[in-house]
Amino acid sequence: MRLTLLLVLFTNYLFAVINVPVHTKVLSIHDQEITTPAVEGAQVGMFGAVVHWFDDTHSTALSWVEIKKIEDDTITLDMVPIRALEQSALPSGKWAPAVGDEVILGYNYQRGLLIAPNSSIYKKITHYHQNRSWIHPDIFAAALSSNGHPTPLREDFSAACRVNNIGIVSFMFDKSIITVDCQSFKILQNKSTSVRADEPQLPFYSRVTHIEANWFGEGSDELEEYSPHYITLIAENNPDNKWIQTYKTAREEATSDNEESWFDSWFENTDINVEIGLENEDNEINRGAQE
Repeated sequence: MRLTLLLVLFTNYLFAVINVPVHTKVLSIHDQEITTPAVEGAQVGMFGAVVHWFDDTHSTALSWVEIKKIEDDTITLDMVPIRALEQSALPSGKWAPAVGDEVILGYNYQRGLLIAPNSSIYKKITHYHQNRSWIHPDIFAAALSSNGHPTPLREDFSAACRVNNIGIVSFMFDKSIITVDCQSFKILQNKSTSVRADEPQLPFYSRVTHIEANWFGEGSDELEEYSPHYITLIAENNPDNKWIQTYKTAREEATSDNEESWFDSWFENTDINVEIGLENEDNEINRGAQE
């Protein structure tokens, strides 16, 4: 009952990442770099697409883009080739992004993949946050089995997201949910919760009972621990993010004797507003719920 109450109170605040794409226009182009006006909701690491309109009803996507920096009223993005629709047997257009073309940021952010440690947490979080379309982890588990990777790699996430039009991945850890862009794997949001990720199913909750493994190679070993793998995966792709690097270091330094308390002791000594960036409103809600 307590877990259910906490999830009701917190899940509205866990997923503030936009789930409706935002639109802007190309201001300038230099080599593979594009600038656009800044728009509300844009974050470094966010993926999007450059779209060229032929008329009011016909358009085509020309390139993926990734936000590299946001300064004052300007966003700088790198262009990334679109590979999903390549077909050598068919003719292709010669269009290239141009000033004035539309840029759609947060592309497919309304579709997410939730990596959760067990079915109880997965079902409760997805039930109380229905504004986003959650792609069932069974689909991802089936892709891992096809790749022979019982230990998921970043490439597995990116490939599955391209095939299934998924924009973000959210990872549930002890008292924290971290959301990343599925292609850049940059952290878009981390939120504190009062939910513990106990009794994890490996490599994550799904109804697929067995994931096939390759004979050798990266990802072919069975995953032995839930949190360390995903924390490391996120930290490797966010080297400048102080929060995840501190989180990773604290987890690595934990001994088996205090496995149950490592997070609590570290969390109590962390300046939440500075390190995690939670809004004061969230802190008041957390304190109120715990009381």
